This record gives sequence, structure tokens and C-alpha cells, in this order.
Amino acid sequence: MKHVYLLFFCSALLFTSCTKSIEDKLIGNWKLDDAYRKVLFGRDHFTTGYEAGVFTFEENGNARYTSSTDTLTGYWRADYYPYRYYNSSSNSNESRTLRYLRLRLVNFQQNRFIEWEFDDFNFRNSRRMIRAEQYSIGSDRVYEFVKQ
Repeated sequence: MKHVYLLFFCSALLFTSCTKSIEDKLIGNWKLDDAYRKVLFGRDHFTTGYEAGVFTFEENGNARYTSSTDTLTGYWRADYYPYRYYNSSSNSNESRTLRYLRLRLVNFQQNRFIEWEFDDFNFRNSRRMIRAEQYSIGSDRVYEFVKQ
């Protein structure tokens, strides 16, 4: 019986050590591929001015945006948080777990900064793409990043 417990413990340890955290999945270079507002019948695409460069998320929480004309430095944070809401169709309070992503970058000489706070994000295409959303009443914004 002790062997069964030992086998179970070792297999559980193996599976938990093989899973990557949010931070591990984000580390690397990402390019902003698309940005749009969700509208009633589709998407309203817009440009942010940061499509030409590459965002770098480092393991220590530092972040950088680099293009041919700009370099902004700062930090990034990501984690899970509980999201509670009222569901009028079931007449009950419900909750689910979302992931936030916060990105703060600045270049004081050029007076440029990025201060993005995404309410939820997820990975797509085998972690080769990030779809990050900013929720607002009537006009949610979606940013799609592609791994470089």
C-alpha cells in the first residue's frame, strides 16, 4: 500500500512540475497584431501606434517596447482574480476566475508612455497568440499579440 501512495505522490509531483505558470507563458517577445472595439455587428479596428515594434516580457517582471523610433521600458504583472457578477437570467450571483495583465512602459525623453490594464486575457494557437480584453460598458477593446 505504501508503494501506491508513493507512486501517486510522485505522479502528482511530476504533473504539477510540468505545468507552466502564467508568467512562464508570457515571457518572450510579442508583436501587437490587431486591436479593435467590439461593436454590435462586428469589430471596429483601430491603431494604437505600437503595431510596428516588439514587446518583450522578461522573467523578472521587466518589460520593454522596441521599434525603429522608440524604446519604452517598465514592468508587467499578470495573475488570476475572482470576477463576481449578477446573472439576471438565473437571478443569482455568479463568479468565475479571470486573468489580468498590467503593462506600464515609459520613455521620459520622448514623453511617451503605455499604461494598459487588461481585465482578462487568454492564450490561443498553442500559446502563440494572446487575446487581451479591456471591459467597458458598450465598447470592450480587444488586443491580439503574436509570439515572435
